[in-house]
Amino acid sequence: MLRPILTLFAASLAAPVLAQAPLASGQTTDCLVRVNPAPASWIIQGYDPFAGSIPEGTYGVTFVNDGGAECRFRPTFVLRQPPFGLSKGIEKPVRYALLNLTDSQDVTPRAGRSQPRLSQRELVLAPGESRSLTYRLVAEPDDVRSSGTFTQDVTLEAQDNSFRSLGGAPLVFGIKVLPSARVGLTGAYRMNDGQAVVSLGELREGVAPVPLQLRVSSTGDYDIMVSSANSGRLRLGSSQWFVPYSVAIGGNAVNLTGARTVTGSKRSGLLRDSLPFQFVIGDVSNRRAGVYSDVVSVSITAR
Repeated sequence: MLRPILTLFAASLAAPVLAQAPLASGQTTDCLVRVNPAPASWIIQGYDPFAGSIPEGTYGVTFVNDGGAECRFRPTFVLRQPPFGLSKGIEKPVRYALLNLTDSQDVTPRAGRSQPRLSQRELVLAPGESRSLTYRLVAEPDDVRSSGTFTQDVTLEAQDNSFRSLGGAPLVFGIKVLPSARVGLTGAYRMNDGQAVVSLGELREGVAPVPLQLRVSSTGDYDIMVSSANSGRLRLGSSQWFVPYSVAIGGNAVNLTGARTVTGSKRSGLLRDSLPFQFVIGDVSNRRAGVYSDVVSVSITAR
């Protein structure tokens, strides 16, 4: 009786700084705030939606009083072009939250601008004085549906109690989502030393009656690469006895004589596919009895 075993790998705090100086020639005697974001674009870099991490980044801003009078203001973020959310123009925007870590305040411009709160204290800067604040930008991971760069243009203004701007600077909020894909296996298999082991039962020519599926998660189109250690042959130990076979993924036949690629369906957005994985056995006549096996490697690449 032929009892093959196939081993399958499924790859897959505000600090004031006083800098008092006499007014330079031509310096205004009014309050004038210079806003210096660092960096100029607040982009959450390299987010992988399948890695289980929170998409967030921490950034800083320094406010400098370049005028000759005391400045009293609240930092306010204003959308330059609603609606609210990070976008690349073709999908539903990715929501986000913006937190002032220095003062523990939510300053997200959900209604087009940061909403004034009674608990939000004014910043008071003497002429020539500066102060730095730290902010955290957090994107909503459930809103991420594809790879690419999603942004929103905003302006950070120093506004007084009359909502008059005493100075400001343009900013870009965003998140850069990496092309990413994961592949796993479900069905009739067991794990052994981190490997998925599939028993094909008694070898018979045709499709082996083993229910298996590849579970694919991807940020868009993807390619599945399949290779066989024995070039599409089940081998009896270290002997020269072989049984030819091939596989089919999602109904697409794969010849294992060399590394082969199966292209996933051409769709956009976050994908979660379940693809039948079948073994097609070749001629088994006149073969010596024993356990035949091969190692199949499966990996996936997002496009």
